[in-house]
Amino acid sequence: MDDVIVVGAGPSGATAGRLLAMAGLNVRILEAKTLPRIKPCGGALTTRALGLLPDGYQAFTKSHPTQWTFSNGNRQVTIESPTAYCHTVERQYFDQWLAEEASARGAQLMQASPVASISSTDYGYRVATQDGAQYATRYLVGADGGHGLSARLLGFPRAKNGAAIEVEIAVSDAVFALWEKRVEVDIARYPWGYAWVIPRYPILNIGVGSFRPQKLGLKSLLQDYLSTKLSGFPLNSPLKPLAHPLPYRTHFSTLAHGRALLVGDAAGLMDAFSAEGIYSALRTGHLAAETIIAAAEHDTSVENYQRLVKTEFWPNLSSAIKMAYLFYPLAKFWSEIFLRDPHLLEHYLRVAQGKAKYQDLLQDTKASFLAHAKIRLPKAHPN
Repeated sequence: MDDVIVVGAGPSGATAGRLLAMAGLNVRILEAKTLPRIKPCGGALTTRALGLLPDGYQAFTKSHPTQWTFSNGNRQVTIESPTAYCHTVERQYFDQWLAEEASARGAQLMQASPVASISSTDYGYRVATQDGAQYATRYLVGADGGHGLSARLLGFPRAKNGAAIEVEIAVSDAVFALWEKRVEVDIARYPWGYAWVIPRYPILNIGVGSFRPQKLGLKSLLQDYLSTKLSGFPLNSPLKPLAHPLPYRTHFSTLAHGRALLVGDAAGLMDAFSAEGIYSALRTGHLAAETIIAAAEHDTSVENYQRLVKTEFWPNLSSAIKMAYLFYPLAKFWSEIFLRDPHLLEHYLRVAQGKAKYQDLLQDTKASFLAHAKIRLPKAHPN
């Protein structure tokens, strides 16, 4: 019998598996695909995520943008920093490396092993894969993403799913140089979301995402954005659009019960304003490992994980949701305020890097609106 089965070998599952194995627990990671597998993602690692990675991640970073360009179709502002705002990685090889790091530390990595069922037992759980294999475990980590089965099979409330569609385009060095040092984000072009260009040498990752994608026709929106960004530029490869979910929660829900818990996108802890999710994946992998290591020592439940995640994540994520509900319904209006007050954009980038909180950005945004409103109010005539 295993001490822990981790369902999914993405950043959250591989991180939890590596740390659990390093603590001496018998860990089995069940990955549905064969690595490396295609993983649609902008692949931007914020600075705060770096400290959660094992040494050696530097070999997988491709670009280090020091500029962010924000646009709303009418106005454009570029914010620049002396240090990188983020570091881009190619997810299929980055994820493979994280899984191999877990394997090197003692976790048993089983690829091409999609889970078919999970059932509770007196000792923990029994997990069956689609090829008929069955495994027994004391603890279980659901790390199989926004479309994974573990949340449903374990009876956890499902997260909401937005959607994104993107392409990775090989371009000439001359074209790449136009974006080499910057990320470009269009914050008002499409409903309840944004479009982006992220450099990852030698390709550009270009996409469109929405937290409310129903009936939007994201593929046609992507074509529209591509025609705007790359009109007249020669392309070195055919376009192959890839879609993926954006799992997020508008209310905090159960993420742990008994001896099972959810991490990363399976937990739905993506930032509901920016759609950034790699930091949450890595950090919940750490919290899951800490919780299970403590629980295994005394053969107890992992429900303390619920408290840890709620305390650490939810104050900021709930404020991100408020920012989303404030900003996206009137994105053209709010984007004008943001672009006229670059300090708001700088504040947002500090939030993305973990150097500031959404709560403060929310208050700053409201204060900026009031300042603009006062400027535009007509002066009262004396009686």
